[in-house]
Amino acid sequence: MSTGQLTGADNERFSDLMQAGRTAYASGKRAVAHDLWKEAAQINPYNEQVWLALLDVVEGDTDQLVCLQNIIQINPMNVQARRQLNKLEAQIQRQEQAQAERQKRQRGQVRRRRTILARAVLLGVAIGLSGVFFGIVASILVYGR
Repeated sequence: MSTGQLTGADNERFSDLMQAGRTAYASGKRAVAHDLWKEAAQINPYNEQVWLALLDVVEGDTDQLVCLQNIIQINPMNVQARRQLNKLEAQIQRQEQAQAERQKRQRGQVRRRRTILARAVLLGVAIGLSGVFFGIVASILVYGR
């Protein structure tokens, strides 16, 4: 575990937070472990172990992505983290493509609805005008003028 240029007090605080996080995690207290490891990451953001620990407790894809990117930045030889990162990036890309497809379909549906509405309005106007026209023609035929 690399602790970089930490002072003795920082190093001890970091170790205490990591251990407390492990204990909380083992007890099923993921939120507590998350908070402890997050604080440890603020003390020593260049420690691979803290990001590995956080990876076990973060929920969202974005947070997992950050953890994996940090792990690889610190240790480019971490093959497992690289595999997880590639898998997560592919998953995010699929989700983004699916979202783009849904939005494209929604836009198409809106366009179709507008087209139908425009045609209905035009048809209504045409029927109304034809009624007026036939009324005029009928009055000319009936009344002679």
